Amino acid sequence: MSALLTAKDLRSGYGSATDVLMGLDLEVGEGAAVGVVGANGSGKSTLLKTVAGLVPLRSGELTFGGVPLTRERADARLRRGIVLLPEGHRVMRTLSVEENLRLAAISRWPSGVKSRLDEVLPTVFDLFPVLHERRKQMAGLLSGGEQQMVSIGRALVSKPRLLLLDEPSLGLAPVVIDRIYGSLDTLRQTGLSLLVVEQSLNRLNALCDQLHILRLGEVTLSAKGGELSEDAIKNAYFGQSGTSPTVPAKEEE
Repeated sequence: MSALLTAKDLRSGYGSATDVLMGLDLEVGEGAAVGVVGANGSGKSTLLKTVAGLVPLRSGELTFGGVPLTRERADARLRRGIVLLPEGHRVMRTLSVEENLRLAAISRWPSGVKSRLDEVLPTVFDLFPVLHERRKQMAGLLSGGEQQMVSIGRALVSKPRLLLLDEPSLGLAPVVIDRIYGSLDTLRQTGLSLLVVEQSLNRLNALCDQLHILRLGEVTLSAKGGELSEDAIKNAYFGQSGTSPTVPAKEEE
């Protein structure tokens, strides 16, 4: 699997002196799903914002499809197909579902909007049939889970090659989380690459090829999805002293 996104020794942060990411390495392959787990303040959101161009990269290398991104602004990265879905289900509450989705095609104004919507909206409505049923309803009247579906749909209208998701399960009921992660698995099977951050490992285990645990801006443990022991996770997540997180060896069959 060839690399789509490659990050080497990333350092970024806010203000003039404080680094949040401190030498982070990460790779997302074409059509792969990569998960990043960490507590509040570990740098998860900063990682996604750095990749999207919303937080400046102070040092290190960041490439997408073999093209260096260091000097590219967020709008240029969006045009390359790097699309960020921020934390929380953010919608324009006084606009309808369909109007929210149409807004994501504004960069194609004026001649390309209709063709983009004709191309993508059927996919969005196939993925989330409830949005088609409620396409004329104000988005602010939807449930939290339905608003998250609108947010994902709006991201898809932007035609991503890499979708960055910041805690997509936050504040949602378990049955809704199942539906959201089911849709992400469907999207991954179409060839879309995913970089997903969460506080909990459970949902990412089934979705992701590769998992990284982030602590204080550094990756403390990496492994394939489903191959981390609880003790290894605890050590990497909380940084227990005197221990070295390891991935348990598989028993021979």
